[in-house]
Amino acid sequence: MSYRFFAGIRPSGVWLAAALLVVPASWLWTAAPAAAQTISGTVRETGGGRPIAGGFISLLNSEGEAIEADFTAADGIFSLRAPGPGRYRIRVERIGYANWVTEPYDVTAGQSLTITVEVPPEPVRLGDLRVEVSGSCLDDPSEGAALATVWEEARKALETAVWAEGRGELTFTLREYQRTLDPRHLTTLEVESRTRRHVRLPPFRSLPARQLTTSGYALVEADSAIFYAPDATVLLSPEFRDTQCFGLERAEVDDEAMLGITFRPRRGRDVIDIEGTLWLAEESAELRRVQIRYRNVPMPRNAQRRHIGADLTFDRLPDGPFYVRDWWVRFPIGSRSSRFRAGLSGRLDPVLVAYRQAGGTVTDAFAGGVSFEVGEGAVTGVLRDSVSGEPLAGAEIVVRDWDDAAAFLPRPQAADVPFSAVTDEAGGFEVAGLPDGVYALGVDHPKLQAAGVRLNETRVVIEDRTSDPLELWTPSADALFARVCPRSSPYGSTGAVVGFARDADTGLPLPNIDVEAVWRVQRLQGTPRNAVTSEQSEYAGGASDERGRFTICGVPLGEPVLLRPRGVDEAVELELVTRIAWRDVFVQP
Repeated sequence: MSYRFFAGIRPSGVWLAAALLVVPASWLWTAAPAAAQTISGTVRETGGGRPIAGGFISLLNSEGEAIEADFTAADGIFSLRAPGPGRYRIRVERIGYANWVTEPYDVTAGQSLTITVEVPPEPVRLGDLRVEVSGSCLDDPSEGAALATVWEEARKALETAVWAEGRGELTFTLREYQRTLDPRHLTTLEVESRTRRHVRLPPFRSLPARQLTTSGYALVEADSAIFYAPDATVLLSPEFRDTQCFGLERAEVDDEAMLGITFRPRRGRDVIDIEGTLWLAEESAELRRVQIRYRNVPMPRNAQRRHIGADLTFDRLPDGPFYVRDWWVRFPIGSRSSRFRAGLSGRLDPVLVAYRQAGGTVTDAFAGGVSFEVGEGAVTGVLRDSVSGEPLAGAEIVVRDWDDAAAFLPRPQAADVPFSAVTDEAGGFEVAGLPDGVYALGVDHPKLQAAGVRLNETRVVIEDRTSDPLELWTPSADALFARVCPRSSPYGSTGAVVGFARDADTGLPLPNIDVEAVWRVQRLQGTPRNAVTSEQSEYAGGASDERGRFTICGVPLGEPVLLRPRGVDEAVELELVTRIAWRDVFVQP
């Protein structure tokens, strides 16, 4: 049985589009024709205060509608084009400050008006807001004084994202991945990754809000699943507000005090819907994350709803718009079991076999050939396989705080942390978005998982947004052999085969599969005077564990060996040239 797994719209190949990327364009503003009406000048704080950099300014017509917008430059300078003569106002919006609208300006045909906009610095102090815990859920995020204050800051961030995406003038480098996760432990069973450069279109664009609210945020069928996450346009849409109710909560997220705008579907919604939280930092009022969970999803047996959802991490370009820097979408993979659902003759019961997680990271942004720093610092390096000496692709790199590693806290899975990456075909990796500090870098790979090995974490220091490039190696073949076959002599002439038993149709690991290695040996029989040489088969075997891993020790070096599920004629041929070899076995249903 084949499967299709998507998490967005218009995926390329089997890749899942899972994020909203926005395009800054203040640096690429094009001068209006000479005959056009322009309003330009400087935005600064009142009383001859400092220029306001990165302020989002809009040109409002006589009806109060925004008809042109841009960001102020580092020195507070701006320039806007008016579509015709008339009366206009300037609105200045800054994250963490109250909005400001000027008095009207009269602009005549062809006029170039130069002005200075002075804005009172009135900070928005989210930390001072009183958050009451109650069971009520407001119909609109602009209701209630505290909720309305927080929503206004979120709205400003999302509006810049929508505006910048519409300009479409940024190119970026994008690293995407797909992971198949163990259904019980969420450890990675398989991983694929790719890097896309010079991408001009956003890598993720949600369906229109009307379609999502009418048809739902996912389409789940017997052999396919398509999950959608909302982009900034959807979150700002009247359709989203009309189908959700809203609340406010205070919590610590990623070691930072935050206020969260909660949302959940209104009663009577029977399509697959979403609930979640928009998290804003209390100190800066900046939008940090949007966490999403799916409601009304048809669940395979043994699946857990808490593992199904999406996570978008927001960042901001210098003096520019917000964008989604990191993202992932996770959903269940089901298959049909041989057991029938009680009372429903002939209907097979869907069973959870794994979770699929798709996501990515924006690593570089370019506008007009100029590179803009994305996120915080980055850790880069290359990983090599000590057994073959070749670069090791498809390895997960996980970065966490060094203090957590020094305290021997359990190392998190890549599916659960914001700072992770997957090595590319050249073994290279980059983990971006890290503030200056000391970190622990861990490595995982299906080969190492099959051998039951996890590398020790490497200490990494980021200072001034940079760190020294790393060159990492997996353990040697002898070290791996001693780990997987501790009772075997390290000086003998045998090695080991490790791998996963997999379903031939889905490629997913299978537990409790007996796997055997078979080879031919020649033996002398009879007396020394009448010796006869005969050829016999020898066997070594092992069963796959609950994660589908198997280990077979005692396999001779330098001899042709057949590897197969026990009782099956079809086999894979291999020859051990080192003390350990990796081969997966595929089991026909």
